[in-house]
Amino acid sequence: LAVGRGVWRPSGRLRDRRFDLVSARLQRGMAVAAPRFICFLCKRKFQSAALLQRHKQLSDLHKKNLQRQEEEINHKKEELRQAILGLRQQIQEVDIGGRHRTRADEETQTQRTTLELKLRRALGEYGQAQEKLEVSRHQQVSERGAASTLLKLSESCETQVGRLQLSVGAATWQGNKEVQEDRYMMDIHLDAPGGQRVAGFCVLDGHSGSLCVDALMEWLPRNLQKCLAAKPSLSEDTLRQAITEACVLTDDEFLAKAREREILDGSTMIVCLIFAVDGEALSRSSGHFKMLIANLGDSRAVLCRSQSGGRLSAVRLTEDHKPGRSDERRRIEAAGGVVDMQGVWRVYTPGPANFGGRSVLWGLAVSRAFGDLLLKEPARYGCSGVSGELVSAMPEVHAYDLRPADDRFLVLACDGIWDVLGDEDAVAVCAEHRTADFAAHALVRRAFEVGSDDNLTALVVTWQLGDASAGDGETKRQKVD
Repeated sequence: LAVGRGVWRPSGRLRDRRFDLVSARLQRGMAVAAPRFICFLCKRKFQSAALLQRHKQLSDLHKKNLQRQEEEINHKKEELRQAILGLRQQIQEVDIGGRHRTRADEETQTQRTTLELKLRRALGEYGQAQEKLEVSRHQQVSERGAASTLLKLSESCETQVGRLQLSVGAATWQGNKEVQEDRYMMDIHLDAPGGQRVAGFCVLDGHSGSLCVDALMEWLPRNLQKCLAAKPSLSEDTLRQAITEACVLTDDEFLAKAREREILDGSTMIVCLIFAVDGEALSRSSGHFKMLIANLGDSRAVLCRSQSGGRLSAVRLTEDHKPGRSDERRRIEAAGGVVDMQGVWRVYTPGPANFGGRSVLWGLAVSRAFGDLLLKEPARYGCSGVSGELVSAMPEVHAYDLRPADDRFLVLACDGIWDVLGDEDAVAVCAEHRTADFAAHALVRRAFEVGSDDNLTALVVTWQLGDASAGDGETKRQKVD
């Protein structure tokens, strides 16, 4: 040791040793901080992202661990499902017992409150288990290299029409079905003849396969633009004509493909187009915008509107196309079809048809849809007594003034949502959240928790008036989960 002026200083040899120790520690720290490519499911490390991806795509160990993980989640879901059924039964028994009493006592009220809390907790765990399963499925599809056709579980974007700034969020779950046949489009851009911009959003619900719904994802926006470009100007009437023509054209194109391949795929549709009326929204302080809603089938559009006193209410903008609806039933039966209740109202061919080399008696739970070749052209396939199409691709189109000061948000969703939640319920769920993507995700999860076994897809659109100098903007993607 060298000592000078009362200050301790290490000798040269000790300084060198300390430098070596510090260097070694820094090197070890750098090694620890170096990026590592880890499969947490299999607890294995790899030297590169390419090796990790290869492991996920080809490893038998990874496939077995994925299968085991899915089995564990499904086992947990079944346990929770049985617990939920048991709790609901107990609540029902408590309610029945309370009716036989002249006055419900405090103990009964406490018992019911406790059961309701347990039920709410069990429903939350049930939804959480399914969310893990959805993420696992999404990762598996991505790892198989099918990312180009992968539907995102949750997504949001922003766009603008005149002064109206739009925020859009969408969410989708496969749910308890074997395949995912739902699709959504949140960034349909249409250019009107006068240079105005039309923003579009769409939810599609496929059935009997995914060929029709996948074709719609590609063909419907293209045909909408084609039909709108052929109009002299943008107005409510010309946009109505364009969307009707586009639906019929798209259906004709798919039916040609369906005849060639002998397939029965079909799809419902709910689409919203938002536009400024005659350019007034660019100059007027209040703004003047319209929503055009077109639907085929049982997907639905519901608007949240603020009433006096700040109370929120649900306004249904479309009517489901069910075979049991009186006007739909008259049209079907006039064409020779049969409408019958088999669990739900369905439209049937009056007799068997020869399709794909076999005798088929076909039915469908909606009265309007894309595709569904056998119900569009039953006579072509030997079904006698039919004079026309039983299922129509003619959309029902409604126009509404959009009032940004009172209208809060719009919900487009498939029947997997509406089969278990009412319009007011859906609005209440969405209103609890600050962003459109969170609202859409919450709605999908709530529908699953309360018992929907279908594919689940919801799209939420919110808006606010922006700067008067702002023009039509490009869509900006915000977030992907």
